[in-house]
Amino acid sequence: MIRTAFQTMHPFGQLIFFFCMVLVGMALASGGGFAALASLQGHSVEQAMTFANDASSDEGKIYNLMINGVNQLLSFGLMAWCAQKLFAGRTFLNLSFPQSGWWLCAFGLAWAIQPLIDLTFRINAMLLEFLPNAMVESVNHYEAIAAKVTASLLSFDAAWQFPATLITVALLPAICEEFAFRGIIQPLTSRWTNNIHAGVWMGAFLFSAIHLQFQGFLPRMIIGAGLGYLVVFSGSLWPAIAAHFFNNAGAIVMAAIYGEAFIQEEMNTSGAWELGDYGFATVALAIGVFAIRWIRSNSQWPEKHPVC
Repeated sequence: MIRTAFQTMHPFGQLIFFFCMVLVGMALASGGGFAALASLQGHSVEQAMTFANDASSDEGKIYNLMINGVNQLLSFGLMAWCAQKLFAGRTFLNLSFPQSGWWLCAFGLAWAIQPLIDLTFRINAMLLEFLPNAMVESVNHYEAIAAKVTASLLSFDAAWQFPATLITVALLPAICEEFAFRGIIQPLTSRWTNNIHAGVWMGAFLFSAIHLQFQGFLPRMIIGAGLGYLVVFSGSLWPAIAAHFFNNAGAIVMAAIYGEAFIQEEMNTSGAWELGDYGFATVALAIGVFAIRWIRSNSQWPEKHPVC
């Protein structure tokens, strides 16, 4: 009876209910999950919070990595799976494997989109200049904290840190966030608005907003929209999961290879392009155009996605 009620609920009501589920997952991860991790490490909650606030220490890295992983699993992965069960009257998590060309397109587009991401970072920075000074200062303060944590997690001082970072910062977000945003939120929003494009872009907007990093809001939304259209055209979540993983894992691998120089270069989005950057952008544009043409000619949209 309860399950039937959820299945017959209006898509907007299902969407709101899913948001509540995600908030519950976040509360469980940051509350009970954090306390459980502290207990496993033999620390009090106060000690654990002190360690977590110092991301440069070994203990801080452990806590930030583990909490990020637990949050991904509980807030997005588990809640998306539960929503699929509750709302099972409609198809959501489409995990059918597409043909091999979709995997190549996913990796190609994740690589080719990098110049566009750089451009949107610069546009994002210009838009922030129109905000009140107090708001800009607040944004910069929290961005500096996030940048410090990111730089710490991409600095590998021990052998265990690279695979741990790859799992918790690349693999789990690729799977769990795609389950939640492209697997649940996007189709619910599409059915609510009866418009697949509204579903893709509203899902992308929420995907970017939930990261609470405003300096990267626009580029992250563009990435989210690209992932959304990959799902729509391929008829499967796997190409989006692959592209998401490649995007995150690429930064981790480059940081492991090039170290501090790469991290600082990635943090600086205002530097002038050099000749090599224009060459990279030209090649990326060619690959992007080829991939998009292939996607359009192999689209599964009409068959699998009349609405979403």
